[in-house]
Amino acid sequence: MNHSNLRIVLLCHYGRTGYNILRALGSIGAEVFAVIDRRSASLRFSTRCKVIQFADRIDLADPTTVVKRINELHKTEFIDCVMASDVESLTLLANIKDGLLPATFPMAKLSVILQLNDKWEFCKLSRKTGVAIPNTIFFPEKCAVDAHQIETEIGFPAVLKPSQGYGQRGIVHFFGREDVESYRREAPDHGGVVVQEFVEGPDWAISVFALDGKVALWIAWECPGQLEKSYGVGRFQTTEFQSRTDLLDMAATLVAETNFSGVANFDARLDVKTNSMKLFECNPRFFGRLSAARLCGLDFVKVGLPFETSQPLSVRHGFYCPWQELFTARGWRNLRSGRWNKDHLFQDVYEMLMDPIPPVVRKLISEDSLA
Repeated sequence: MNHSNLRIVLLCHYGRTGYNILRALGSIGAEVFAVIDRRSASLRFSTRCKVIQFADRIDLADPTTVVKRINELHKTEFIDCVMASDVESLTLLANIKDGLLPATFPMAKLSVILQLNDKWEFCKLSRKTGVAIPNTIFFPEKCAVDAHQIETEIGFPAVLKPSQGYGQRGIVHFFGREDVESYRREAPDHGGVVVQEFVEGPDWAISVFALDGKVALWIAWECPGQLEKSYGVGRFQTTEFQSRTDLLDMAATLVAETNFSGVANFDARLDVKTNSMKLFECNPRFFGRLSAARLCGLDFVKVGLPFETSQPLSVRHGFYCPWQELFTARGWRNLRSGRWNKDHLFQDVYEMLMDPIPPVVRKLISEDSLA
């Protein structure tokens, strides 16, 4: 189904996620207007959107100016939906939502988004609801991190993460007291941090789309080779989707407890000692494997837009490789065996070629590393 008359305003701080959303919107023929900032500046070069507002940092943008710009556009173009790609842009959308004339993509209250996005608050919520998580300690600042407390309450090895961090930023592994002392002396101060027991096992994740506390769409996956340092260019994007109802139960419990609406991703690990899942954190926003999920049958963008659509609740199985795997022997083996769906590959390459400049610019300016 083509929705070429659909007009969307996209608020975006993280350019990589915004680009994947633009690909999804482009696949249904939508016209997109973007509000971006310094960290999503690569979208200026996209063929799939027109930038209507630029801010130095989107969550600190003047809300009055953004509301005025979107409402003026709505009066001339009729905007079907305003949506946000990440926590920073969701923060702006939450602050301007009541003043907007167009409809908005389903989203939770800002207090819920910030609660789920904070690793310590997420830990407390999981404990309250009985969702399994690693043993976790919170320290309000770097100088408060205590080796004795970690050793006695968690044990080594342990993993430190900034409570407000994202991606792999600020993660430190402690194998003994000396590592803790080295961290206290040399590491930058990220503010509050959590220290968790190290869980041995493969990484998993589940992404959901929910409405008023009920999961309407979900997909779970394991990342083959995620722990192998030699896995190569497709290491973090090669994805095997599987049906994990244990992860669904855990995510659904937290979604119901917070009455969550919108898209969220939960990171987990399968504990090899107990053969059970443990959740680590929640990212209450669109997720990195958005295109992989869509090519395998689940569109987490289309499901929240204001038109009738029909999708399965989940997929029982799907396998995705990024196009870069064409340059590996592993990728060719997957193609020859039929595991890597050729139609998915052709669609992936086609979408990249239709809008090739943003990823190149993102690499050239190291956009992903910007604050």
